This record gives sequence, C-alpha cells and structure tokens, in this order.
Amino acid sequence: MSEPENYVKKEEPRVSIKQRRKKSIGGTLGTLFAENQSMLMLFAAIAAALAVILTGIIALHMPVVPVCLIVLLETGIACCLHDVPIWLHAIAVIVQIIAGVLTGATVFMVLCVVEYLVGILCLRYVRD
Repeated sequence: MSEPENYVKKEEPRVSIKQRRKKSIGGTLGTLFAENQSMLMLFAAIAAALAVILTGIIALHMPVVPVCLIVLLETGIACCLHDVPIWLHAIAVIVQIIAGVLTGATVFMVLCVVEYLVGILCLRYVRD
C-alpha cells in the first residue's frame, strides 16, 4: 500500500524516558490531588487541631479537657460561620483574643484563632 500524495508525516519530537516519567508523575499527582481535595483539606484541619491541642497541653501546661473542649468549640464555630462576611470573622477573632487576654491564655487563644482560620479556609476551599 502506498501513502496518498498529500499525506504529510508528522514527526513527533523525541522525548526522553525521564521526561515521560516526570510528566506522568506530575499528571498522576495532579489527578490524585484533584480527586482527593476534600480529604486533604480535612487532613489539614485535623493536623491544625492536633497541633493546637499538643501545644496547649505540652508547651503551655494547660489541662487536657479544657484544651480539647476549646478546640472543638473553635472547630464548631468555624463550621457554622464559614459563609458569613469577612467583617464577622474579624469580630469573632477579636473576641477570641480579648477572651484570651482576660483569662491569661493569650498564646493559646492566638493558636485557636489560627486553627479557626485554617478551618474556615479549608471549608471555603472545599466548597469552591
């Protein structure tokens, strides 16, 4: 069989095996991230909560039960308020820091504010 006269054979540029592997790994990781986006955000929120709990217990020498309850309350507040306007988040953060100053646990409440913000950002990222 002969090729038609107007047939132009396209030559593809040669790609090394390393470049092919790099493309396939990047594509696989990108696909994996896209498919498991919500799970990764959940992992980030859980990691932030664990970091706050462990910092409060180990570094700040606070009792376990109040630390865990406050972190659970912060997570609940973040879940309830993730759709409200930004100015309401600012008021919530200011109230939390004032409560920390009044109780003498300013560092812990700043950590809780960070955990609150991570929770809100994770919820907004998963939703969009």
